[in-house]
Amino acid sequence: MAARALVASTSMSGAPAYVAAFEALSPAVLARLLEVRASLDHAFARQSPEEAHALFDGVMVGLRTLLVTGDHALHRGFVQSFIALRGAEGLAPDHALRVLVAIGDVIVQVARRDRPDDTTLVLAVTSAIRVTARLVNEVIADDLAKRSAQRRQTEAWR
Repeated sequence: MAARALVASTSMSGAPAYVAAFEALSPAVLARLLEVRASLDHAFARQSPEEAHALFDGVMVGLRTLLVTGDHALHRGFVQSFIALRGAEGLAPDHALRVLVAIGDVIVQVARRDRPDDTTLVLAVTSAIRVTARLVNEVIADDLAKRSAQRRQTEAWR
């Protein structure tokens, strides 16, 4: 909730109109995500509606923060946290990629349904999801590079 308050205060400083549209769409997006959560990820089906809502709301806050700030380094922190959260549930990092892209698809579907004339919103969300997917891939690649280096170092010690 504190994150949402921080982002809300940031938006009053002249953020683009699509940020306000994204925020206005959030309740409908969250409702739709809860409706389709089992088709997005089998793990979501096992979560209570409250747990799933909290996870989806966190993703919405992360995407909204990216839309407001355009800060890829800050968003990378969100992506790393999301991957770690999913990893704690025993899921591989590429799973986080599929889930985040699926959530983005739902956001775009709701935006097209509820704001059919707002192409700027759809483009902004699509761009944010593209950035998110790229950052997930970068985090995965960085982790693999670290593991490979550790393996080479361990083999060199033998």
